[in-house]
Amino acid sequence: MQFKSLLLFKQDRGEEHYFIQHRRHSLAPSFLISFIATLLWLIHPFPSFAQQLDNLKSQKPFTLQGSLGANLIFYHASGIPERMRPFSYVLSANASATLYGVDMPFSFTYSDRQRNYTQPFNQFGISPTYKWATAHLGYRSLRFSDFTLAGHSFLGAGVELNPGKFRFGLVYGRFKKSTESSPQAIDTIPSLKRKGLAMKIGVGSSKNFVDFNFLNIKDDSTSLIGTEMSSTATPAQNMVAGFNTHFTFSKTVSFDAEIAGSLFTHDMKAPTLGDLNDVPIFSGLEKFFVINQSTAFYTAIRSSLLYKTKGVSTKLEYRRIDPGYNSMGAYFFNNDIENITIAPSFTLFERKLALRGSVGVQRDNLRNTKKATARRIISSFNASYNPSSKFGIDASYSNYSNNQRAGRVPLVDSIKVFTTTSNLSISPRLMFISAEKSHMIMLLFNRMSLNDRNPQSAQMAETQATMFNAGYNLSLNASMLSFSLSLNHTLLENFMMASKATGGSLGVSKSMQEGRFSASLNNSLQRTTMAEVKGWVINSSLNLTWSFLKKNSLRFGLFYINTSYPDGSVNPSFNEFKGDLSYVYTF
Repeated sequence: MQFKSLLLFKQDRGEEHYFIQHRRHSLAPSFLISFIATLLWLIHPFPSFAQQLDNLKSQKPFTLQGSLGANLIFYHASGIPERMRPFSYVLSANASATLYGVDMPFSFTYSDRQRNYTQPFNQFGISPTYKWATAHLGYRSLRFSDFTLAGHSFLGAGVELNPGKFRFGLVYGRFKKSTESSPQAIDTIPSLKRKGLAMKIGVGSSKNFVDFNFLNIKDDSTSLIGTEMSSTATPAQNMVAGFNTHFTFSKTVSFDAEIAGSLFTHDMKAPTLGDLNDVPIFSGLEKFFVINQSTAFYTAIRSSLLYKTKGVSTKLEYRRIDPGYNSMGAYFFNNDIENITIAPSFTLFERKLALRGSVGVQRDNLRNTKKATARRIISSFNASYNPSSKFGIDASYSNYSNNQRAGRVPLVDSIKVFTTTSNLSISPRLMFISAEKSHMIMLLFNRMSLNDRNPQSAQMAETQATMFNAGYNLSLNASMLSFSLSLNHTLLENFMMASKATGGSLGVSKSMQEGRFSASLNNSLQRTTMAEVKGWVINSSLNLTWSFLKKNSLRFGLFYINTSYPDGSVNPSFNEFKGDLSYVYTF
């Protein structure tokens, strides 16, 4: 049987889209769209469900808890323009009311510079559950699969039913509210109201299931009027359908897969393709979806095979997402990408040694529409060795290689990207813990390097960063006294300059009155070098906290920064003080 169907592609901003066009074609490519059209007839209109809660009697009718606070802030600086007012105050309140187990938080802030009141429960939503039925009302965020409804929040209603092996979910609501441009915010982009539905229907359990996922969401072209309807607010529509599966073959082997197709009309007001009534598949689909010259079709697929047993696991994963793939039920997709990775992990010596790693290849330019194709080798390795409670060491290494190849046009060698980024981190620790005191020594070494293998650009791109930190902490349990000491060294080198910072910090803290009063003092000193200009940076802080009468607390903080650089240096020499006195009542 022959009929008129898709597909033709054109290039738009370096991406390839499949566009609908009258063309003689076989029946096979139309399966996905015909299935969508048939399904729309079956689910319209959808029913509503009543709810009953089996644990409603156990919930308290109403509770209120939160805090009231007042802050006095003092500030002074010399050598630089003051970054705060000399004196300021803040009055605040944070509370949460609970009605039959449903939280309704709110907050209030009043200061010499601003006044605001927020009610997060203006985005109020509940999901009551009774046995195998769950209702969703108000503002909710659900996930049916990775490529369809994937965590996008909406305002509306929905239901999930899981009686036995049956799996069903349906939501309908507003996925975006209209936004008008504001003269006070010149970067505001007007947007249209976006409404639609998403559905899941399948069979199985959490260990073995097959789900069909579907969504149909579109913009309301009447939600903005007049000059707001500009090129930045063109109404769009999106229909996505796909299958999501998970199979557990045994205690050690499981398989995941998802395949989805996204039909996306980027501008519902674009010119039409003519009369499609003589095309059976389109005549049914056009009742629910606008098809015109801006309509494009994309696909996405992922699959993984996991082998997991005691102490050993290996995961093989493949992922391919078309250039331009998008779903109005998700916030973001990293598209135009294909990769395959293998990630083994295992433990040895009675779980004292844990090893994990991954290696894979990745590429973009899947439709050969870009000027260059980037091929990457991605690999990482992590090890953790803990032979006893006193000693442990963690190590990690990652290496990412990016090698551009010619795409649809020849690639100029002088601008070709061929880089390798590596990162090595080693962190040993030593701990001695007793009833009277505890000692902890920690070391950290980290080195990151960007190596450019293109001789034309290597001199300007190569970068190395090295960091070393050594820390010691002593806690005396009986006196509730602790000391901390750390030394650090950081070196950053690139073609422009080398910058270095070397120094250390010393801190002491003390608790009294069974923890109701605490005090801490911290000081750090850094010797910095940048472009052969040397300087000193001092940071000091004092914090006092007193809790009294169970629900009251008083805090005082004093902060001091001093920098010293030679005259004429780009970096200024200055002194800066800040004091913060606060009172908090908790109810």
